[in-house]
This record gives sequence, C-alpha cells and structure tokens, in this order.
Amino acid sequence: MKPTAHNIFQLCFFAVALAQGTRAMASGPKPGPATEAVILTGWLHADNLNMADVTVAVEVDGTVVSAIVAENGHFTVSLPANTEAVLRIEKPGHLPKEVVVDTRFVKNGEVGQQRKRHLNFAVILDPVRLMGGLVYPGPVGTIGFDEGGGCVAIAHDGRRVPARRQALMEF
Repeated sequence: MKPTAHNIFQLCFFAVALAQGTRAMASGPKPGPATEAVILTGWLHADNLNMADVTVAVEVDGTVVSAIVAENGHFTVSLPANTEAVLRIEKPGHLPKEVVVDTRFVKNGEVGQQRKRHLNFAVILDPVRLMGGLVYPGPVGTIGFDEGGGCVAIAHDGRRVPARRQALMEF
C-alpha cells in the first residue's frame, strides 16, 4: 500500500513518547502512588473538532470509569501495574475505537530504570458517513511492555470489515 497523508496521519495514533506532567485524570477511584505505574495521555481528533460529546470509558479489572475529555480532545488516565485495561472511545456519528493496554511487564528492566511511565498517543475518530458501512472488528491498537526489559510494545490494527446487519427480514 502506498503511504498517503491520511495513512501517515492515522499512524500518529501510536506516536508514543515519554513526557512530563498530567492534566485531566480519569474520574472515579484513582490508584495510589505505590500502584500507579502507567499514565496515558491521549489526544483525540474528529472532523468537526468538537469534543463535547466524546466519551472515553476505561475498564480495569471489571470496573469502568470515565475519563474527562477536555475541549481540545486531551485526556489522561492512570493505570496500575499488572493489569489489562480497555479504553473505549466513542463519539456520535463516528466509529467507536478500542485500545487495549497491558501493564503486566511495565516494571521489568534494569535496576534504576524509570518505573512510572508516561505515554502519549493520538486517536483519530473516523466519521461513519465516510466508512462505507465498515467497522473495526476489534481493538484498533494495543500498548504493552516487553517481558524481558519493560520496553514499550505497540501494535496497530486499522483493518475494517463490513458491519453485520442486525435487521430482521419479514416475509
């Protein structure tokens, strides 16, 4: 596939970098300093630039909390170590997206290595009207850490499949 500006822009979904500071934290109970291991800062982009109706649900160990999304599409979520979280991002008129975050090996690595990680990433919300009846068959990406050294491991899945038709047929 020949890279296009749109494809390159979508790859920004996983523009992961170490950064400092946090702004809006996930609502609900927050892990204490001893268990907080990963801070995710996301930037959302939608065609109309309006983020007032965007929801980010974070499921960790069966508990779902909502992240606060700023007007500019910025949100921050703190996650504990040794868990798997699912971020579900929704906006009316856009395809929902899920990102899986696995923090099991975040503390692996050499002694003295940074133990609290801050990762930044972008999510582009695709308008349903431009998708031709296609949907994402599962999570669009995963963020994890290598077992051997705790390095960030990222995968992106931009595949789309035809949406299942749920309507009943009448004869």
